[in-house]
Amino acid sequence: MEANDELPALHVNWTKPAFASCPEMKQYDTSDFNILTTILSALLWRKYNGPIKLYTDSIGLEYYRMMEMTSIWDEIDTNVIDNMPDNIHPSIFWAGAKLFAMREQTRPFCMMDTDLMVWRSIIDDVKGKQAMAYHVESLEETEGCYIPFEHLKKRTDYKPDPDWDWTANPFNMALSYFSDLDFMRYYCGKAIDFMTGNNEMPMEMVTQMVFAEQRIITMCAIQKHVFVDTFLDYPDERGKGFTHIWGFKMLADSDPTANDRLCTQLVKAIRLNFPDLHQGHELSLIFNKYGK
Repeated sequence: MEANDELPALHVNWTKPAFASCPEMKQYDTSDFNILTTILSALLWRKYNGPIKLYTDSIGLEYYRMMEMTSIWDEIDTNVIDNMPDNIHPSIFWAGAKLFAMREQTRPFCMMDTDLMVWRSIIDDVKGKQAMAYHVESLEETEGCYIPFEHLKKRTDYKPDPDWDWTANPFNMALSYFSDLDFMRYYCGKAIDFMTGNNEMPMEMVTQMVFAEQRIITMCAIQKHVFVDTFLDYPDERGKGFTHIWGFKMLADSDPTANDRLCTQLVKAIRLNFPDLHQGHELSLIFNKYGK
């Protein structure tokens, strides 16, 4: 791959949501499943597309150093997330750090969830595109996820843009691409504005975040006449070279047998594709646990 053909990507891990969801946790930790998906996601990106940068906080960096896995990324930044404002609620806006990391970018890039795998080059896919999302989501088919604006929690002085089209379907942002950086920053600004000081707890922990990250972008794109293409034509499209582990993660969290089975498959995939991966003590424990 030529250097000028490389496509940089971002991973983000903000540890405050983990502490907020588990107040009794004294030291940051995450599941074997999350560790293994993160490793495979980063290494596959570097193999097929280019460099990948991690945005995390100082606690996250300390954890990854303890796991001896910092080498899976080309660069690690803690400044952006360490300096996020305190008025972004970590339980409500658990993926909010992604918006702060994105708006720091100065060249075209992809933002990728740590549980998303890209098994091929997508450099040709993004050429000539202003912006891309993983796939379109339906307001009707995801009932309960995208709720009417009047039912969302909002700070008292929040005002949405009067030109927004509330009938437009959202985008799934597990994988996104931006070359129009002015549009990207406009979208991030609008999303951050909604999150800022918005601290009233909802009945569940999905609707607020997906509005900020996945619905606002669609309305901003229509307003700014930016065409957002998608990597997939529909959510469960096969054969495109992508694997999103989101649903399996929920299964792994609730079913120990499923967790063991899924972690075993992840270890096999990592060993098959990256046999020279260095495994320090903590990583070796995980690999040996599922590598039989």
